[in-house]
Amino acid sequence: MKQTPDMAQGKVSAVLFRLALPMMISLFFQNLYVYVNTVYVSWLGDLPLAAVSLALPLTYLAMSLSKGVAMGAMVLMSHARGAADDAAAKRTADAMLPLMLSVMACFLPLMLPQVSSRFFALLGTSPEVAGYGIGYVFWLVAGFPVMGYVMACEAVFTSRGDTVTPMKGMLWGNGVNLALDPLFIFVFGWGTAGAAAASFLSQLLCAAYLRHYLQQQAGDLVWRPQGSFLSESRIIAGQGAFVAMAYLVSPLALILLNMILIRFGPVAVGAWNLMSRTELMITLPAMGLFNALAAFTSFNFGRRDYGRIKAGLLFFLKFAWAFFAVVSFLFMEFSEAWMVLFQPAPELKALGILAMKASGIALLFMPVSMAMSGIVQGLKRPLYMTMYAVVYLFLLRLPLAYWIAGHWTEKEVFWAHPAATAGAALFAAVILWRLLAKCRQEMAESEALASSPEEDQKCLTNS
Repeated sequence: MKQTPDMAQGKVSAVLFRLALPMMISLFFQNLYVYVNTVYVSWLGDLPLAAVSLALPLTYLAMSLSKGVAMGAMVLMSHARGAADDAAAKRTADAMLPLMLSVMACFLPLMLPQVSSRFFALLGTSPEVAGYGIGYVFWLVAGFPVMGYVMACEAVFTSRGDTVTPMKGMLWGNGVNLALDPLFIFVFGWGTAGAAAASFLSQLLCAAYLRHYLQQQAGDLVWRPQGSFLSESRIIAGQGAFVAMAYLVSPLALILLNMILIRFGPVAVGAWNLMSRTELMITLPAMGLFNALAAFTSFNFGRRDYGRIKAGLLFFLKFAWAFFAVVSFLFMEFSEAWMVLFQPAPELKALGILAMKASGIALLFMPVSMAMSGIVQGLKRPLYMTMYAVVYLFLLRLPLAYWIAGHWTEKEVFWAHPAATAGAALFAAVILWRLLAKCRQEMAESEALASSPEEDQKCLTNS
């Protein structure tokens, strides 16, 4: 199958943007499932919103693990295709789905009410709030294996340069979700459980769509464990584990910050999560571009083309900073307008506005961290992502939040977000500079070694 676009030729900015645009749309609609649920549930009241907000980290947790498997496999497949080794790409694809489903199966016990109620109790939630969350968690967790399958299919298509097909699947799925959400939540009266059930059925439709086109367009892939399954799974896990750890920063931060904010009441938790949902929805275009940067970097790393890798990074930084500057302005100047969708009570609205302003400042520091993530994944150096995650979460984000919560109110806790993001961006810049210098040196040495036999032969001929 011909790759579209060709990541080895053409203007770098055009190639990256054509590759990234469908991925941006796909990520937008992937996250739209949860965002739409949050909007509709917020209309039910503060307690249902708090319950869904407390369960939200489970979605991020499952998404992080599945993203680790998918990105690990995608990088390996892209690198293999860049090196013209289709057999290696096929072996990775064959092992990815069974590994993905095995990881997602670990969440299934949460479908039991006894287990999910214990989860809410650990977060310090009242029984009244937990009552709204148990049904929601049942359908949410039921959809995790389906979500994993969708991400596995997306990884195969992306490694081939096809980001359009996954985008179309997400469009179909979200169209159904938009129609079913109000029906299940309000007409049938299923409340919070109806929101998750609608998403579950929508994801099934998306999975069926991708399976159909996977069989048509990539028929050489065999989605079952082969003889090399265990060894290939270890390779995928070795690449993807560090990626998953980096993605786990968001769910871990949400869980721990929720545990800090719950002491101030459910309104504080709800306000923070309204901001988090909105922030993620807005930043997804740049996230789609850094995922494309990872695939682009990995492909050209396989070709040993440092010039295209550097050009891809520079284009990403220019685009991301221009984009985030605009979004930051909108968050800080029109924070009240963002709250209209959620129809919040006055107290929730006031805290939500403050959280949005804090997010607006944090957005200005995100491009460097995103660029580092894309380059690190593409160059197959995922350990750096773990180092970044540890610094951001355990040395900056949580200590700042705990310290502020112990001395002031939830309003000041929100400002731990931009402060930690700024410090993490500085650390990411150091990683990025060191990694690119090392990559340039390694490629120069590799080229010198490759050309030395020819030079030696010329010397012998001349003599």
